[in-house]
Amino acid sequence: MYTFAYKGKRYTTYLNYTVAGIYIHIPFCKKACFYCDFHFSVSLKHKADLVAAIQKELVRRKTYFEPNEKIASIYFGGGTPSVLLFHEIDEILGAVYENYTVSPQVEITFECNPDDLSLEYLKMLKMVGINRLSIGLQSFNEEHLTWMNRSHTALQSIQCVHDAAIVGFKDITIDLIYGLPHLQNEEWRATIKKALALPINHLSAYSLTMEENTPYHKLVQQKKYQEPDEDFTSGHYDILIEEIDAAGWQHYEVSNFCKNDNYSKHNTAYWQQKKYLGVGPSAHSYDLQSRSFNVSNNAMYLEYIAANKKTYEIEELTAQNRLNETLLTGLRAIWGVDLAEILKTHNYDILKLYAEELAYWQSVNWVQLHGTILRLTDKGLLFADYIASELFADEDHSSHTSS
Repeated sequence: MYTFAYKGKRYTTYLNYTVAGIYIHIPFCKKACFYCDFHFSVSLKHKADLVAAIQKELVRRKTYFEPNEKIASIYFGGGTPSVLLFHEIDEILGAVYENYTVSPQVEITFECNPDDLSLEYLKMLKMVGINRLSIGLQSFNEEHLTWMNRSHTALQSIQCVHDAAIVGFKDITIDLIYGLPHLQNEEWRATIKKALALPINHLSAYSLTMEENTPYHKLVQQKKYQEPDEDFTSGHYDILIEEIDAAGWQHYEVSNFCKNDNYSKHNTAYWQQKKYLGVGPSAHSYDLQSRSFNVSNNAMYLEYIAANKKTYEIEELTAQNRLNETLLTGLRAIWGVDLAEILKTHNYDILKLYAEELAYWQSVNWVQLHGTILRLTDKGLLFADYIASELFADEDHSSHTSS
């Protein structure tokens, strides 16, 4: 464990924090957000069959973890998990508890849309064991919500968060999107202030991106919509950081912010290269040595489960893969990466190989070195993927990397 000061605050690394997580992909949405490239279906016709199949996959893959490994986080993602009924959530959680060793302090996150969060539904979520809500607000502006083809209203965005707090949820995170072509700076600043005034302790803010095979990508190609502007988006990011700092919140990952150390336990495990199992169509798993990828097709997933066939393909990771992934994920978060540990594990001396690059990045305030801990500044987090890729081991550095 390593503690350091930044902007007058104390931060503690959790690089030795062990955690095992389960991700459950619910591949259904009421409507398709036109920028989204996640796997989902807008038809709920086979929802009950998928829920049953997910339970079967949980049973089949229970040996993925060692008997002494406790599940510290369960994450319902999608898609839109809030299309599930009470008994469907209960049955899935039942399959987890019956087949895995779950920590008494488990974090159970449930992604949901505002229009699904009636008081009755919120009470049901709390009753079934959900203890952390991730609400996809995206915006408080009616026109922006319509532009994104969201299914909720601006009023529902605010009301559902207050209702969740009234019901008794203490851990609430919301999503916002910036970089929208018609989102002006002052409106974005007001949006952040309004979000931070809500009874939440975590915020995820993402820049609008144009992914291939999405309606947004096609509309841009047809000259009907404009693509995201990098300078415009960068300006929104700067405003976001200003408001986060002013509110005394922590910027602990590229797109994630929290109040009083309320980090997402599940997502932090991803960034710190911890083991997790993904179930459901398109879900990914990671066991430190390999990654597996479930088929991204609901019908095929159901067919494979029914036939007792493997639903996933496996990619074995080389030492070089593991090193590069450690850099890619670790540098996204405030705890950074331990260069001494990388040297010890991979025989890869970043301090020596990239002394010139590190010196330059320090001079422009992109990176900081605390002993052997390399981390990015708020400014540097904008270039996290670029910096990580510059440090990657490749064939030219193969002599510096051991397995």
